[in-house]
Amino acid sequence: MKFKSFFIVFAVITLNSCIVKSLHPFYTKESIAFEKAFIGEWMDDKGGVWNVKSFQEVFNEDFGYGEKPSEEDLKILEKLKHNYLIEYVSKDRKAFFMATPFKIKEQLLLDFTPYSHDDAGINSLLSSHLLGTHSVVKFDIANNSEINIKWLDEERIEDLLKNSKIRIKHEIIGIQEDFLLTANSTELYQFLEKYLASNLEDKWKSSSKFKLKKKNA
Repeated sequence: MKFKSFFIVFAVITLNSCIVKSLHPFYTKESIAFEKAFIGEWMDDKGGVWNVKSFQEVFNEDFGYGEKPSEEDLKILEKLKHNYLIEYVSKDRKAFFMATPFKIKEQLLLDFTPYSHDDAGINSLLSSHLLGTHSVVKFDIANNSEINIKWLDEERIEDLLKNSKIRIKHEIIGIQEDFLLTANSTELYQFLEKYLASNLEDKWKSSSKFKLKKKNA
């Protein structure tokens, strides 16, 4: 690859890196709060399709034909039983996410992490270098057929850090100089508690946001 082409690709990847990513989950075990209103098939305002199932539902489908789950399967179910499995399709490309719902006071949030993806064009050597990080979503139910979701925005958090308005452990890593939170889950949860309670302006101003409408509603 020519250097000019390399830097064009590099710039595109960097500009698309707009979601705050974390090494650890944003929730604590005690804060998990399942919300069944998210279950179903949704269309977003950018043309994407979201098919959301509970992990419990998918587990029951897999073992609904007489096959007995192993002890290891049951351990996985116990760990993930409150999670959503999300199939997201955009421009004919498909990706799967695991999302854990949790609450801070009455505010619903989702911890997103990649589960699998349509890996056409990604070879095994490249995929072995990819790390499944976590992101956090503010989740607001407008009504039974409409939900608004916003990711915590990287540019906003970096700006607040530079101006010493917030503090959270983080690193700048890799050739793309990715911003990565390195605090543990308890610290991340406490950070979100303070962040939600703060009077900071535009806390959830985000370039990564979707309005979801239930299909056939």
